Amino acid sequence: MNQTIKHIIKNNIITGTLLKLRRVLPPAYRKKSFKMIVLLFLNSMFELVGLAAFLPLFSVILQPGVIQSHHTISKIYNFVGFTSENQFVLTLAGLIVVAIVFKNIASIYIVRSQARFSLSLYQYFSNRLHQLYYSKGFPFFKKTNSNVILRNISAVPSQFANQIVLPTFNLLNELLILVLILTGLFLYDPKAILLLTITILPVFFLFYNWVKGRALKLEKEVNSIAPELTKSIFQSVHGFPDVEITNTQPVFRKRISDFIGRLVELNIRRTVYNAAPTKVLETGMVITVFAITAYGLWFLPDRAGLAALLGMYALAAYRILPSTNRIMLALISVKGYQYTFDIVNEVNGFIPENEQHEEIQFNSGIHVKDLSFQFPDAKEKMLNKVNLSINKGESLGLIGVSGSGKTTLMNLLLGFWEPTEGEILIDDKPLNRNTLKSWRDSIGYVQQEVYIIDSSVAENVAFGLKGSEIDHDKLEQALKQASLWDFVQKLPNTVHTKIGERGTKLSGGQRQRVGIARALYAGADVLLFDEATSALDTKTEEEITESIRSLADGNLTLIIIAHRKSTLKYCSRIVKVANGELVGEVEYQSLV
Repeated sequence: MNQTIKHIIKNNIITGTLLKLRRVLPPAYRKKSFKMIVLLFLNSMFELVGLAAFLPLFSVILQPGVIQSHHTISKIYNFVGFTSENQFVLTLAGLIVVAIVFKNIASIYIVRSQARFSLSLYQYFSNRLHQLYYSKGFPFFKKTNSNVILRNISAVPSQFANQIVLPTFNLLNELLILVLILTGLFLYDPKAILLLTITILPVFFLFYNWVKGRALKLEKEVNSIAPELTKSIFQSVHGFPDVEITNTQPVFRKRISDFIGRLVELNIRRTVYNAAPTKVLETGMVITVFAITAYGLWFLPDRAGLAALLGMYALAAYRILPSTNRIMLALISVKGYQYTFDIVNEVNGFIPENEQHEEIQFNSGIHVKDLSFQFPDAKEKMLNKVNLSINKGESLGLIGVSGSGKTTLMNLLLGFWEPTEGEILIDDKPLNRNTLKSWRDSIGYVQQEVYIIDSSVAENVAFGLKGSEIDHDKLEQALKQASLWDFVQKLPNTVHTKIGERGTKLSGGQRQRVGIARALYAGADVLLFDEATSALDTKTEEEITESIRSLADGNLTLIIIAHRKSTLKYCSRIVKVANGELVGEVEYQSLV
């Protein structure tokens, strides 16, 4: 029996959602939620008081002589010293205005508090999901679609706050108001409640049962289509040259149009689901008016009793109709967005590692000892028993065919992967999670395609900093070392010139130099280049190679991966990588 009750509670949309909320809310928010429940109860009471305030007014207007005959009303009338019934009625109406104004001000404050609580959860879960995904590291970002990550960090927490938490507050508030109003009606005339029950409830439950499964299915489909649409638009925009050259505009356009077309259909259905409750409930209310009228004509002694009953019902319906409509909309929303629990629940139990960050000094060299690495889903090792020493201040070139393990070795040096076996030592201190932050303060990374943000030259070089936070002396020095200073001085706003999304206003060589300047601005002692010139023309490649040569001054340590042998011209050592092993050092002249 207990198990059956637990099953019913868990699977009921209201109690089930409350239980899920209790599980996913962090402890601090659970405490705040009790305050929200108290405010919710107060709001319901204010709504009831605002509604009940009209009853004395209706009594004195609709029932002649009630002011003198009613025990309480006559006492108030005589005590205050009213000289006419009109004066009394007008004063009563004025007091109702004051009460309603006070009620509405209090309700707005409570709604504001509930909104602040709910939307702060959007910020909390968005931040926590971002932190969680970063804690999973490089492998997670390599295997997970970026549009799914974007959706989970931004859209889903927003939906959770706006479509689960806020509607749950509204649902509880309106249910409480509805119960209080129905209790008042029952005390006034139990038969009216019976009529209301047999006319409104069947309509309500029939419609809700029809729409709830459809709403859930609808929102799940919208949630699955959204990242696919974003991905298709992203590919068509950022792949513009390839789309144009391959004449695949119609393909992308049709794909985007199909996704949007399906979203349009789903949103039309969602609009109907949101609009229908008002019409359905209005129909139920009219049926109830008919039933009450029939009941009054047959069973009440006079028309005055029927008028009073209908007046009472009309006053109650004035508040019941919007309450029931809001309950219906809240139920549809809460049911439709249940999937958001699965995503925000990912942070449940997530505790960021309290790592002891250890300082690491790079004064002598990097030592790779018996290093092996195997990808989690691979059958064979990518690197096997690699041993390598890199002295501070030298320029080391890594050469080998694609898939030989060069980039994997560099990613291990960058700390993106952890060795399966062996270790990397920086001045005899192991590179691990505790020393990684300090090590990354000492290194810079220039990829084949440097990531350029849609901002100024200065904000791209001083990556992550706002304009006001940039050290312009350091910026100038970094740009000069990267051979970019003269070019930047010719730009319309010099270092403050916007260079376009992904650096569209720069040449390939200039983008690479921005990457070099970024590493130098950050104070890197070690620069790692991963195919930094492979996408450049011969002349630009020579210019970048010269820039690299100027950096090889004995102070900076350079590690360079290159397919183009000419890029390695100024390396003090060149090591060949094949089949995940170092097969020996080669001379540049022998490569040429």
